[in-house]
Amino acid sequence: MRNSPRIRNAVWWLLLSVVSAGSMGYYVGEIWSANQSPHFNDLYAPWWGAHELLLRRRNPYSPEVAHEIQTVIYGAPAVSTSPDDPLNIAGGFAYPPYAALLLWPTLQLSFSAAQKVFLSVAGVLTLFSVALWLRELRMSLTPLKWITIALFALGSFPTWQAFQLQNLSLIASAFIAITLFLVIEDHLVLAGIFLAASTFKPQFTIALIPWLALWTLGDWRRRRSLAWGFVPAMLLLTVVSEWLVPGWTGSFLRIVRAYRHYTYGHSLLDVWFSPTGGAAAAVCVLLTVLVACGRYRSQVADSPRFLQVTSLVLAATVVIIPTLAPHAQLLLLPGVLCLFRDRTSLRSSGSLKQLVLAAIWCLLAWPWIAAFGLLLAAMRYPAHELLRYWEVPVYTSPLLPLAVLMGLGCLLFPPPQPLKPHLELP
Repeated sequence: MRNSPRIRNAVWWLLLSVVSAGSMGYYVGEIWSANQSPHFNDLYAPWWGAHELLLRRRNPYSPEVAHEIQTVIYGAPAVSTSPDDPLNIAGGFAYPPYAALLLWPTLQLSFSAAQKVFLSVAGVLTLFSVALWLRELRMSLTPLKWITIALFALGSFPTWQAFQLQNLSLIASAFIAITLFLVIEDHLVLAGIFLAASTFKPQFTIALIPWLALWTLGDWRRRRSLAWGFVPAMLLLTVVSEWLVPGWTGSFLRIVRAYRHYTYGHSLLDVWFSPTGGAAAAVCVLLTVLVACGRYRSQVADSPRFLQVTSLVLAATVVIIPTLAPHAQLLLLPGVLCLFRDRTSLRSSGSLKQLVLAAIWCLLAWPWIAAFGLLLAAMRYPAHELLRYWEVPVYTSPLLPLAVLMGLGCLLFPPPQPLKPHLELP
């Protein structure tokens, strides 16, 4: 009888997670993606580029391959007026050549079959990564609470959007979760290999690799196996890429520049400080985070601090990389879970930290609240009348990474306590 209120509370949270995930699924499927082309997705470009590279040995960065991709997705080759895209290659294959190896098992299939395989594998890996983060955080959860957290994670807008677009962020974020799990379990060589593999989406590892390098140098004798796994694997991937596409780095950088115009490739800092000022601010944020985290480089991998620092680094990554796409916020999952686990210490640490924590929960909850409101409105109004409100659930999306970064900073770097006056006895 004593546990019945807790069980009731857990059941209510489970029901809330189901409603939240269902509401977000309705919003993404019926409103957010309503006006998109039926062929629009993020999987076709890397799949066709890998298909042409590995099966026909064509250069996946060539304008011809890019125009073939554009024709399938948009019905005709795209015409760009941007000086960053004189060859009209935006929308083409925008990954390092070794990313094609990830898609190799699907290249003999039709694209529709490849989509099903990708969604199945991505779904399993995403659920697996949630389980890994929970295990790494040493959170003791009942099965009911575990399912609730998993539903909230899978039912969030970044996850729904990534599945709707079939974006490879799902695979990259899962690789990063596996990497950190292997580091914590002291399988460092294998962790280094997975870290190298996760660089097929290089922006996701722009801060993680320097942080893990600092951590490795903090106890080189015991941790050097991480470098012995990462460096040879990275060299092998680079050599394979050069063999597949000689001189690929120049072509890769060209298509990255074209993509920045094609996808509005700007960070939140670019929006606030202009592209030039935003780039300088991003460098400052990255260096500040790495210098600040350097004090924790001696922490053992299975300590709470190590995962808090790593979560801070991943949150900083989302702030500084040149994209506002919410699916990049898959990297915020460990940070949100850290804040959830350590919420009690933040609540009892002063009004400023309480305010930051409250802001994070509000920013997290708003997309579900707005999506549920649109679902209720759909019971009375036809869906096409609700399309004008498609932006409402994502209003808070650009602010969430910064709020999570601040919350983790409050956990790791509390302000110094004022010195108490020393009273001498007469």
